[in-house]
Amino acid sequence: MMFYTDNITEKVGYDFYCDIAINIVNRRKELGMTQEDLANKTGIKLNRLKRLENVQLRIRLPEIEVLAKALDVTVNNLINEGYDSQVGNCLYLVYIEGHEDLKLYQEAENKRMAFLKMEQHLNNQGLTWFGTPRTRVIVKLVGVPKTKQELQDILPKFKEEQEIEK
Repeated sequence: MMFYTDNITEKVGYDFYCDIAINIVNRRKELGMTQEDLANKTGIKLNRLKRLENVQLRIRLPEIEVLAKALDVTVNNLINEGYDSQVGNCLYLVYIEGHEDLKLYQEAENKRMAFLKMEQHLNNQGLTWFGTPRTRVIVKLVGVPKTKQELQDILPKFKEEQEIEK
């Protein structure tokens, strides 16, 4: 059951991709892998991997998933994100900074994953958030799931023949 209550916001832009690249490079080096080793293990072309590590290209969710598996870490580890709720997925508004007229909803476990999932959805339709390298996307947490116990603590018990109070 989902009830929408919170207002936590994150801006996603160039620095987001820098963070991911740093995490990939650091983990690859921890494992003693070369770029060529990682490219072979993931099936990502070596030239693309080099450009991702140098933040010359935007990394996509499927690539992050493949890299996480090859580097033996979680996707959340690569994107520097935890969980916004231990109960389940949250609901987020995702939109381009300065374009509040186009807000899209995405369910995910955290803000950065909400961004990546929405970006993947747009890319699958031949669209992108990014008109320029300076574009930033806003991700706003708007709903956090509540446990059954939390609801029981707040709401009155249901009665089949409950009368309307006058």
